[in-house]
Amino acid sequence: MARPKKFDDETRAALIRDTADQIVTGGVESVSLRPLAAKHGFSTTAIYTMFGSRGALIGAVIHESVRSFIKSQESVPVTDDPLADLLDLGRAYRGWALSFPALYNVMMGRGGKRPNINLENFTEDPSDGLSSRAAIDTLLRRVDECMKAGVLGDFPLNEVVYSIWASVHGWVSMEATRPALVSQNSDEAFERYMRSLIRAWSPPALVE
Repeated sequence: MARPKKFDDETRAALIRDTADQIVTGGVESVSLRPLAAKHGFSTTAIYTMFGSRGALIGAVIHESVRSFIKSQESVPVTDDPLADLLDLGRAYRGWALSFPALYNVMMGRGGKRPNINLENFTEDPSDGLSSRAAIDTLLRRVDECMKAGVLGDFPLNEVVYSIWASVHGWVSMEATRPALVSQNSDEAFERYMRSLIRAWSPPALVE
């Protein structure tokens, strides 16, 4: 027998998104089940049925933010052009963050007083394979492939990976909060920025 509509996966996802908005706006202490339930036309009992508790709902938001991000990164196709793959990965990062700003902000640990939800401290059920390392594994593989192909220089792998991660994160965070500072054509501006990162880590012979 199918679950009532109010308990379906679509409603569960909507509750996670709405809770993420609450966390970003007022911190984790602002999460209140009553307005969440009222918005969707049911009692708080339905939320307890779906998630078990308020804390479990918050945990589901944390879990979903990282899971969704990892899925978006892993969905980027692998081709025989490692540099193009790396650039596509950066575009996917930006696309996901701008499409799901609340989840992005939760994943990055924003929202005032909150649990330890930044990537460095993220822990989850090991059976799901989610961890802070998993969030950058795809980037690590793409950078490694570029190095092996000679597209990027012979630098420490982790140094390049974290530099690219920090740089793309910084750009996307600025674009999400202060888009007027970026460019009238933000897509083209991001492309130029990504390519400047590649040049910074290119073999010296290719830069000179």
